[in-house]
Amino acid sequence: MSARITRKRGRYESTLSQEPEDDTVTGDVGQREEGEGLKRDDEFWYEDGTVILVARDVEFRVFKGILADHSPVFRDMFSLPQPPEAAMARCPVVHVTDTPEDLRHLLRACIPKIHSSPFVPDDPSFDVISASIRLGHKYQISKLVEHSVDYLKMYYTDDYHLFLQRGRPYWPPSFKAEHAIGVINLARLTGEHSLLPVAFLICCTLGKDNLRGFQREDGSWEQLPLYDVVLCFEARGNLVARRTAATLYVFVTKDDGGCTTPHKCQQTLYDFLNKLTVVEISKPDPFDSVLQAHKGELQESLCREFWLLLENYDIEQRDFVWDELPSFFGLDAETIESDDTGADG
Repeated sequence: MSARITRKRGRYESTLSQEPEDDTVTGDVGQREEGEGLKRDDEFWYEDGTVILVARDVEFRVFKGILADHSPVFRDMFSLPQPPEAAMARCPVVHVTDTPEDLRHLLRACIPKIHSSPFVPDDPSFDVISASIRLGHKYQISKLVEHSVDYLKMYYTDDYHLFLQRGRPYWPPSFKAEHAIGVINLARLTGEHSLLPVAFLICCTLGKDNLRGFQREDGSWEQLPLYDVVLCFEARGNLVARRTAATLYVFVTKDDGGCTTPHKCQQTLYDFLNKLTVVEISKPDPFDSVLQAHKGELQESLCREFWLLLENYDIEQRDFVWDELPSFFGLDAETIESDDTGADG
């Protein structure tokens, strides 16, 4: 929350703006008479602060030295010579084009409070991660971007063993399924392509309403660009076909795997297939195994050898699909691997 204040004071104003085309940040210094209606931020207003950041109608009074330590953009701006009237000002003002919500998340990273333990990490929300990456990218706070991307990589991973270990749901504890839309946009922004396959997979499982996007906490709308929406619709059909093929490969088997009661087990499998609905077979998530979904029923009805045979086929098919996953979204697996190698190095 913010407390409303009204006052006028003359000082220099520096404006940081982000051009959408190239993420360029520029600073303009000039004299202005401050208008009415600005609000002090309740969380970040230090009376001994050395700079005031203005995001829309909210003011944040913080410390130049801390911002300069984190961000070369702020450091360069603060090192610029000031006009005489600005040098006389009690506290310089910097206008930024960020929303108050985003800027508050950035300041929480740069100036941590004592709301949570520094030794037990919280599960950050999508808004925290999104603001950290976007503003970290804009203000060149590379470590903040790196740590935020590393968190996303624990869930939107290209490591199959980690993917299996995490299981469903595929997204972080404080995220929702539709936040995969934002993850795709963040991956495009940072060039972290290894986030894309699982994020796209999740988007392909969304209903049409959720695929339209979602509202951020600042009221702005997060959505995929049109070409990624088209890609999701095309990939969804291909994923359904691939999952159907994998399911049939597992269940329509001629091998008995050393089964002691082959006729009984084959008949059980045939009867089970006839009970499956089109909806159950045609889901777009190829890792949502039909065999595992009915494990209790089938394991009880089949002999041990035949069950183990089917389970091995099922695991094999999911392994194959994982290797194929980037190709469903027009991604090159080698490019994704090289991204990770570069990041590790």
